Amino acid sequence: MSMIPRRKSPHPWSALVVGIVALLAAAPASAQDAAAQAAAAEAATVPAGDATPAGETAPQETAAEQTPPGDVPRGEPSYAITAFGLEPLYPEGFSHWNYVDPEAPRGGTLRASSYGSFDTLNRFTLRGEPADGLALIDSSLGVGSADEASVYYGSVVESYEVADDRSWLILNLRHDAYFHDHVPITAEDVIYTYDALINDAHPGYRLQVFAEVESYEALDDYTVRVTFHDATDPEAILGAAATVVLPAHYWRDRTFDSLTVDPPLGSGPYRIAAVDPGRWIEYAYVPDWWGADLPQFQGMYNFERIRYEYFRDDTVRYEAMKAGAFDYIGVTSPQQWSLGFDDVPAVDQGRLILNEIPYDGPESYASISFNIRTPPFDDVRVRRAVSELFDFETANRVLLFGLYQRNTSLFQNSEFAADGPPTEGELELLEPLRDQLPEAVFGDAYLPPVTDGTGRNRAQLRSAIDLLGEAGYHLVDGRMLDDETGEPLSFELVYASPVVEPVLLHYRDSLRRAGIEMVLRSLQGAQWINAYNDRQYDALVGFLSALYPPGRELRDFFGSVTADVEGSQNAAGIADPALDTLIDAVISSQTWEDRIAAARAFDRYHRLLNLSVPLYYDPAVRIAQWDVFGMPETRPRFGFSISGMWWHDTTNTAAQFENR
Repeated sequence: MSMIPRRKSPHPWSALVVGIVALLAAAPASAQDAAAQAAAAEAATVPAGDATPAGETAPQETAAEQTPPGDVPRGEPSYAITAFGLEPLYPEGFSHWNYVDPEAPRGGTLRASSYGSFDTLNRFTLRGEPADGLALIDSSLGVGSADEASVYYGSVVESYEVADDRSWLILNLRHDAYFHDHVPITAEDVIYTYDALINDAHPGYRLQVFAEVESYEALDDYTVRVTFHDATDPEAILGAAATVVLPAHYWRDRTFDSLTVDPPLGSGPYRIAAVDPGRWIEYAYVPDWWGADLPQFQGMYNFERIRYEYFRDDTVRYEAMKAGAFDYIGVTSPQQWSLGFDDVPAVDQGRLILNEIPYDGPESYASISFNIRTPPFDDVRVRRAVSELFDFETANRVLLFGLYQRNTSLFQNSEFAADGPPTEGELELLEPLRDQLPEAVFGDAYLPPVTDGTGRNRAQLRSAIDLLGEAGYHLVDGRMLDDETGEPLSFELVYASPVVEPVLLHYRDSLRRAGIEMVLRSLQGAQWINAYNDRQYDALVGFLSALYPPGRELRDFFGSVTADVEGSQNAAGIADPALDTLIDAVISSQTWEDRIAAARAFDRYHRLLNLSVPLYYDPAVRIAQWDVFGMPETRPRFGFSISGMWWHDTTNTAAQFENR
């Protein structure tokens, strides 16, 4: 629920998505937090599972098969686990994260909004549109701070033991962690979670998080040993160290890979209190949550309830916000930000605040991704021509109120983005591939052309027509035709958010000047996800959260092994041996410096493949919020969460609610 795209999580496809999260599909993740009007009186309040009275422990039905400890090698227990030889920012025995207020009061209902709908409360499946906020009901083995990358601190895990060669990991579980029905979290649940996620969940778990896992085994009820096939990726161990834990006793008699509107059993700070499928969902804080006293959760989860109200019309959603129907909205419409609040009295009165929060950290990558599995985008010259006809400078001036900056790299605003000519470290990786790479890889890193912002774009138009001529297309009576078939060059672009539509219409006009026809098709919710999974698109608007640091997820996004895997994040369908080699170099790099060199080498070749049209990003987070919040003075490096870190300011909340 990160407000600013954060560094990657142990479940990367849930945050790092090309295609599954539409560009600007309402608000950045935690700017979509919860809802507007009061809950319907008839809504059922359904805690999951059969509750056991507080303080009592229900027995597990079965225990995980255990391996006698015997000669099992052990390591030095540690409260945290890292990669690349990094040292944890927070020392053992720390009291709280630097960016929270441990004295923050708990209370009130956070009322937020979401765009679209939802049809499942199971966030782990390939199909369906899960409700917002579901991660709140679960606990994970470890948690990361928003101040650092590639470091996790034990949560359900009390301590980690790691082999010197990182070929195995031992998870020592806390004895006082339990699910909401007071059944303890044990080795059986950790092993069940692994089996369920690699066999019945979204393929990203199998392809990314657990790609190098060889086996899980229980050493006793609270100790799990994880063995890895390949220890060359220093981050491979982190997925197993920080993934979610699911209740084996709850899921054993249910179908894990199905859609469901039955609230699942969890172990996190909140449970699902009530739900009206597709319309709203409300979470309630668990008063006896097992993790409440851990240092990493001090000052966190300060709302008694969190409610998400869904809107199918974004204009209606903004108007509901202005009328006081919910507490805040992440404003992703430049028109709304620049003009939409001009005539709202509450803004002039200081009761409704337009909060612009600068952010200069690693950025997300918004793009139009081409499907290169079939014509016309199987030809890189066509991709380059179509991409370079996107006139960002004019769109930014005319449509985006000058608020945005152009995406140029997958690793925008980070040390992993290629710049200028290759460094010595990059050349060590690129030179052995010289016969497979275009010569331009060895020059300055490719950047999209920059126009003068007048809308004429004549240089790019001439260049595009020349490229298309090389690819076998020529302009005839205002239409770009295939020399062999006589068919016009046209394609369909799938998108989900109405916010981006004006820019797409502007782009369509630019393409028409080159004789290219782009047909726009708006899909939402499950329809959009199904089209993505089934590859029913020529191109789509997609959003890839910041990869910091880039690693194994590159194989899912751009590796040959995932090009034809249903549900993989390889939206383009790229299968390129040289790119695979560079991905392998990224994954196997052992130091932070080597990871930088490998990522830059990958980045400069990836740009020249023109798999997408780079779009743009906002260098600030824009929130319209009623003056009902308290918030920490310090912001973390990589992001923040309204639902996780803010609180209701009791000194003015009552007055604000009365006067909306």
